[in-house]
Amino acid sequence: MIRFSDISGNPVMDTSTATTVGRVEAPIIDPVSRTVVGFRIRKSAGPGSVLLWGALAGLGPDALTVNSAERLAEPPEELKTRSGKKLDVLKRRVLTEHGHPLGKVKDIEFDPADGRVTSLMLKDSFVDGGRLLGIGQYAVVVTG
Repeated sequence: MIRFSDISGNPVMDTSTATTVGRVEAPIIDPVSRTVVGFRIRKSAGPGSVLLWGALAGLGPDALTVNSAERLAEPPEELKTRSGKKLDVLKRRVLTEHGHPLGKVKDIEFDPADGRVTSLMLKDSFVDGGRLLGIGQYAVVVTG
């Protein structure tokens, strides 16, 4: 498992030119599949600022790699809203489906093999990623 904080700000490297083509800014999470489906990239040298999970060549502790800067693209229509800053998970409050506050997301942990969110890290506790129901502008909603 890897925490987003371990890769936040890391370079995205183009393996064909051995150059930095951007920096990791935020995870893009699909609450239905409970997976990281991509990353928002800042200072992108590609045609857009989103790196989809399927476009990754590699994900390591020092860098994310792609085989071309062209892999940094505009998000597909179904991810346009989800990839914006208004739906960032980090620092978002966490509520149960019954409206009980649990805290704020400090970090997320995910499986680097498939992007599955394994936990939402809060200040003094964690929430199993399998409990994730929804991500909105006001809060992240979990079962329980």
